[in-house]
Amino acid sequence: MSITSAQIFFNRLIISDAQVKLQLEDASIVDGQTAEYLAEAVHQSFTKKGQKDYCQFSEQSAAAELLTQQPSNSELAKAIFAAICQSVDLDAPPAESILVVACYQYLASNYVLAAVLGVKDSVQLSENISAERSQYLDIANIQLAVQIDLSEYNVNPDSERAIAYIKGRVGRSVNDFMSDALGIEPKMNAKDATQKLIQSVEAFIADGESNSEQAASVREVTLDVMKQASEVGDFVQVQALSEEIEEKTGLAGFYEKAAEDEEFNETCPVYLTASKSLQKFFGQGGGMSLSFNRDMLGEYVHFDPIAKTLKFTKLPPNLLDALEKASK
Repeated sequence: MSITSAQIFFNRLIISDAQVKLQLEDASIVDGQTAEYLAEAVHQSFTKKGQKDYCQFSEQSAAAELLTQQPSNSELAKAIFAAICQSVDLDAPPAESILVVACYQYLASNYVLAAVLGVKDSVQLSENISAERSQYLDIANIQLAVQIDLSEYNVNPDSERAIAYIKGRVGRSVNDFMSDALGIEPKMNAKDATQKLIQSVEAFIADGESNSEQAASVREVTLDVMKQASEVGDFVQVQALSEEIEEKTGLAGFYEKAAEDEEFNETCPVYLTASKSLQKFFGQGGGMSLSFNRDMLGEYVHFDPIAKTLKFTKLPPNLLDALEKASK
């Protein structure tokens, strides 16, 4: 494991006497190897989420003020739990009510990660093979969380990557209560940054002398670099991407092309779902939704730019079957 030390604190939100409260006055604490195992799982689940954004503390952030006092893990967790509890709307409490604050060291950095996790029911077998109901934390589907890289933040409070957050599912985003609780506000829109990088890639392909095979290779290299960065929670280094493109496609000059943008940045966060245009053409509207791989254009999918129509010479078997049945 890459986690060398960890403490994890648990509590639960409950509604009692028309108030949102914490179930435990003093949070449950897990440390030692169990905490390291859990911290590893939570950290990896958070890191692999491709839909993260990056933020900063607001000027009025109590959490930022607390961090300057170098609190103990227990003090920090207690303050976070209390702040989250106070920020939850009584009329719209989160369905997932297990609050988790993980304080841990990953590689050479210290982190604190605050999350709201779901609980799933399951069945386990006892030693005498009798079935018993059990519950477990749904760590793999972490939906609502804020991670602070304390080492990065202490060195550079204005860092664009020190505080990362998962917005959460539709209708219940981090901005509803966790951002209020911790006093954070958006700093970098990862989706916009990813789309700008892809626009630079497409401009590089359009302005260059690449053939269709090289163009496909440039997109494939870019997507691979983005996926690798996303898997470890890293940013794409534009210079490194440019070198990778040149090495694998023979096309030089991407860095210079990207640097022409007035808002150019040497590094780029990855919002993975925004990168799908490197692989597919897609669109929806007017009751229609279409998506197909780029390499099908010109082979099985033909576009008439004048008539603005698409002609498909190959259809997915299940769609073909449904159309044939509907025509009878």
